[in-house]
Amino acid sequence: MAIRYTQEQKDKVVAFVVKHNEANGRGGQSAAIAKFKINPITVASWLKNAGVKTPGKKRGAKGGKKAVAPKQKSAKKGKKVGGSVGTVLNRMQKIQVEIDSLQAEFNELKSQI
Repeated sequence: MAIRYTQEQKDKVVAFVVKHNEANGRGGQSAAIAKFKINPITVASWLKNAGVKTPGKKRGAKGGKKAVAPKQKSAKKGKKVGGSVGTVLNRMQKIQVEIDSLQAEFNELKSQI
């Protein structure tokens, strides 16, 4: 049978979780579940509604697996990615000139259609 909790009871549990997490870093939600004998989903819902961020596990796109950042690929095969700011800026300017040239060529061909 469903139990109706008062706002005072909810606030007491939420305050307990926050206090426990501040003192121990984590585990407040589990401690509250054990102490107050409340369903974990109920406690999680109260914490969410109260805007409390819990220090839970960080999970990637596939559940429990760690999310791994993709490796940085070079723009052209065999060239090193990165370098100094000046080097990168110089490369970007050269590429922008090429993009502008290709855009002009595209516009010329498009006008012939």
